[in-house]
Amino acid sequence: MKEICATLMLMCSPFIQNFTFEYDEREKFVYGIAECTIYINEYWDGPERLPILLSVAQAALESSWGESRFAKEAKNYYGIRQTDLGEPHILSKNGIALRKYDSRCSSVDDYIELLNTSHHYESYRDLRLNQYILDYVDIDELIDTLTSYAKDPEYKNKLKTLYRSIQKEYFSENQFKP
Repeated sequence: MKEICATLMLMCSPFIQNFTFEYDEREKFVYGIAECTIYINEYWDGPERLPILLSVAQAALESSWGESRFAKEAKNYYGIRQTDLGEPHILSKNGIALRKYDSRCSSVDDYIELLNTSHHYESYRDLRLNQYILDYVDIDELIDTLTSYAKDPEYKNKLKTLYRSIQKEYFSENQFKP
C-alpha cells in the first residue's frame, strides 16, 4: 500500500510531471538523474531509499548516458520493459516493448519503485535494509544482488566500473555529494 501512496503522490506532484532537466553533456545528465533520485527518495522511508550513485550509474549504463533511442524518444533511462501494450511504449529492434514516460523523472520514479516492489529484487532490499541498520552503504554488494536486471553476464562488472568512474568524476569531495 505504501508503494501505491508514494506513486500517487509523485504522479500528482507538479515537480515530477513538469520537471525536465536538459542535458547536452554527461555532467548535466548525471546531475539531472541525481536530482530526480534525491527528490523521489523523499517519498520513501530511509531504508527504502535508493543510493544516488547506483541510480545514476544504472541510468548511464542502460541509456548510454541518455543518448540511446529509448532515452531520447521514450525518456526511459533504465531499460524498463512494458508488459501492458495498451500503455505507452516503444519497441526495440527485437520487438521488446519498453515503457515510454512523460517526464525524465518519471523514469527514475518507476526504477525506484521497481527495485522497492518487484520480487526479483528481494535480496537487494534485504541487503539494503541490513546496510541501513548497520549505517553503511556498499554499492558493490548491492550491485551483486541485481543479477536479474540484465542478461549480460558482465553486467555487474560493467555497472561497478561505471559507478566508480562516476563517483570519482562527479561526486568527489569538492563537487555534488550523493
